Amino acid sequence: MMDHFEHCFPTDPSYFVHFRDRIGTSGIEKIFDYSVSFHGRNAREDVVFSDTTVQEKNTTFPTDVKLAKKIIDKANTI
Repeated sequence: MMDHFEHCFPTDPSYFVHFRDRIGTSGIEKIFDYSVSFHGRNAREDVVFSDTTVQEKNTTFPTDVKLAKKIIDKANTI
C-alpha cells in the first residue's frame, strides 16, 4: 500500500491491456456483474458519478510562444 505520492507507476500499464486481452469480453462482463452484485442496490443508481481526474486529457493551454506564432502566421497570411 502506498501512503504518499509516487512519481512512477506501481505496475506497467500494458499489463492491464494484456489482462483484458486474456479474459476477453465475457470475462470483463463477469467482473462487472460481480461488482454490481457485490455493491447491491447502490450499484443500480440512475446517475453514476465517475472521477476522471487521473485520466490523461488532450488539453493544451495557450502560451506566449503559441500566441506569438498565431499572430505571426495571421500576419503572414495578410
